Amino acid sequence: MTGRLILMFLVMIIYMWVPVMTSVAVDYFGSKRVPHVCYLTCGSKINNKNQVHDLIRKGIRVSMQLIDRNDAEIKKNLQQWLSPVGVLLQWDCDGSGVVLETASRATLFDSVHMWLILENEISSETSETSSLDVLRRLNLSVDADVVVAVDKGVQYDLIDVFNFGKIQGNDLEKKYMGTWSPGEGLNVSLSGFKYYDRWDFHNLTLRAISVILDRPKVFKPEMLSDLGYTVGVSVMTKIVTQQLWVLKEIHNFRFNYTIAGRWIGSPERNSTLAVTNSLYWGEQDISCTCARIFTQWLDWVDVFFPPATRLETKFYYLILDRGVGDYENRFLTPLSAGVWLCTIIACVACTVILAISAYLEAREEPGLYAAFSVFAVICQQAYEDGVQLFEEATSSQGRRLILLVVGLMSMLLYNYYTSSVVSWLLNAAAPTLADMDALINSDLELVFEDIGYTRGWLDNPGFFYYSGYKNPKEDYLRMRKVTMAKRTTPLLQTAAAGIDLIRSGDYAYHTEPYTAYQVLSKTFEDKELCELGSLQMMSPAHVYIMAQKRSPYKQFFVWSLMRLLERGHTSAVRARVSGFMPTCSGRTPRALALGQAAPAFAILAQVALFSLLILLCEIFWHRVQGRKQVGSTLNNREHNAQEVRTGTDSRGA
Repeated sequence: MTGRLILMFLVMIIYMWVPVMTSVAVDYFGSKRVPHVCYLTCGSKINNKNQVHDLIRKGIRVSMQLIDRNDAEIKKNLQQWLSPVGVLLQWDCDGSGVVLETASRATLFDSVHMWLILENEISSETSETSSLDVLRRLNLSVDADVVVAVDKGVQYDLIDVFNFGKIQGNDLEKKYMGTWSPGEGLNVSLSGFKYYDRWDFHNLTLRAISVILDRPKVFKPEMLSDLGYTVGVSVMTKIVTQQLWVLKEIHNFRFNYTIAGRWIGSPERNSTLAVTNSLYWGEQDISCTCARIFTQWLDWVDVFFPPATRLETKFYYLILDRGVGDYENRFLTPLSAGVWLCTIIACVACTVILAISAYLEAREEPGLYAAFSVFAVICQQAYEDGVQLFEEATSSQGRRLILLVVGLMSMLLYNYYTSSVVSWLLNAAAPTLADMDALINSDLELVFEDIGYTRGWLDNPGFFYYSGYKNPKEDYLRMRKVTMAKRTTPLLQTAAAGIDLIRSGDYAYHTEPYTAYQVLSKTFEDKELCELGSLQMMSPAHVYIMAQKRSPYKQFFVWSLMRLLERGHTSAVRARVSGFMPTCSGRTPRALALGQAAPAFAILAQVALFSLLILLCEIFWHRVQGRKQVGSTLNNREHNAQEVRTGTDSRGA
């Protein structure tokens, strides 16, 4: 009889407890707006039917798993990474500890899986371990969404359980959320975004990996964040470091740095250390740098949004001044020594020719006449020495009118020519390499900055890192100008050495604009900056901070980086780190490209040929008229002589 009474009493307790448990789950998951709940329980399915029906009536889809019989399907049912899933676990079941350990190995304590563990205070005191004891030794992190509901008899106490980083050595964190009671329902204080309640990371140490081209013997974290240029440290690394250090100060965590030489590396074990493979192997938590991401790399790492900055690369070289065809040779630089020399030579030649002509015309002092005439032409004036030749005795107003018209026409043609040249100089593009084909056909020898992504591009034919898509020209450029090219200097150069090679005019150096300008601003003069050309190799592409695949810190850092972007920290860091970009002042005149002024020179050549043709015609006409005049004179003389003879004969007769 006593046994029957005890059994009936236990049945009544279970009957009273089941609706309470169901109400806690319904209110909690309803407040979380969870579309699907996986109910992990034990006992008879009939006894759990009421709980399932209450959740369904709330509009929540439910799948039930009996954990005291078979736990093989637990991981399969919970392994959902795209949409939120609620997990309702009844701790009194025999297999509840196995469920938590299985979930820990499968990394199911994340932001997507929302756990509610129902535990009776009386049963936890009599059992060897409570749910909190088990959770303390499991792999929880800062993104865990685990709540333990402890039955106190009249109400449930809700405890938020997480860990800032179990792998990093931190202890279990417990925060009192609130209560649930049958009369008042759910009463919780942690109703906002969970990271507002997990603001202080308690000096958590995150494992961070960054990139320096030549790993220094003595590393100082300030090398990654200094505003000035640091040899071997990319500008995108400095920008990321500045952003992460803002978050580090706000949320009280720190970094333990590992330095690598490359961003991208093979995911196979025992391969060269790089940022991606160290994250893929789980040796690091976050990258204190960023990289351009391709689709296949997303199988290795996760990326944080928004992008930290943009990466671009260019070939830098001096504008070419020799060769033919695509080079558009420079003809003369305005006001340069060559221009003055050509002017002096032309003036001397004109003076000599005019002096010879004046001598043949029997002018007095032909040398002075020629010198002053040329000087007058330079000053756009006329010169007359006052000497009248016998041919000019018949000078008339028509002659002066002709000279006036010719002078006006010459002035108009001169103005047209100069204005045409100036307009081409102002409107036309600088005579630089237009595309990759021009670079391939040039005589420039290519040298590259010694940096990780360049090594990857050189070592992997068919890897179109700069274009971002399949581009046969990249392979052809690599084969023609790198693999099969005859080299006079090493292929990989530091920034200082590469920029110095540009000065010779025989090399094109590939690097980032930030790196190039940090050296150019200190070594190049204004004239050299005006002669500097560049060819875009990699168009500006977004680069992202990386972390482990399904990183527990992804949600936190995405949220934090978005806050920095909204508050202007991101744009301020980019402007602060970008540095000074020197440009041509414009005071140094730019060289005139022969190809750009070709129409003007063509017109000048045509007019010169036409004037030569007119001169030949005048000479021919003058000779013809001279012969006619000579013939007429002879005829007249013969006629006069004949008349004289006739008259003499008549007088004699």
